[in-house]
Amino acid sequence: MEKPSLKFFIVFNLVMNIPLATAMSIGGMLFSGNADKLLTPALLVNILLGFVFACIVNAALPIPLIAISFPKLFKIEPESIPGRILGNVPVVFIFVIIIGLVMNFANVQVFGGAPFPAFIFAFLGTFIPMYILCFAVAMIFIPIAQGAAAKSIS
Repeated sequence: MEKPSLKFFIVFNLVMNIPLATAMSIGGMLFSGNADKLLTPALLVNILLGFVFACIVNAALPIPLIAISFPKLFKIEPESIPGRILGNVPVVFIFVIIIGLVMNFANVQVFGGAPFPAFIFAFLGTFIPMYILCFAVAMIFIPIAQGAAAKSIS
């Protein structure tokens, strides 16, 4: 698998990471009981933070390779629907772990001033619903992002 071009990378990240960061930000506020902060600047800060870290994860880790290789471990074609579902399992796990930790740290410790254990419990308490939400967002937006990015380079 060859490394995608810079243009492909930029378009894919814009189309995929904006919805992902938005979903994680809104979901995080709802799942943590902070729905009252949805219409505050905190939402925009969280979306920006999520977007930046999603781009960093995409740049630092071989996410497409993971998404393609994982279904192959089970002898499933990566481009099939079961392959896409299976390929998203580790990818979403990586994103939710990294971005979830960063966003929880920022919101609970930096902005909230809570002690360290509160940050860990906040992350653990929102992990499963955040994973489910991000999995759904990924299943919807990855094909859209791949299509838009492919059109941008053709």
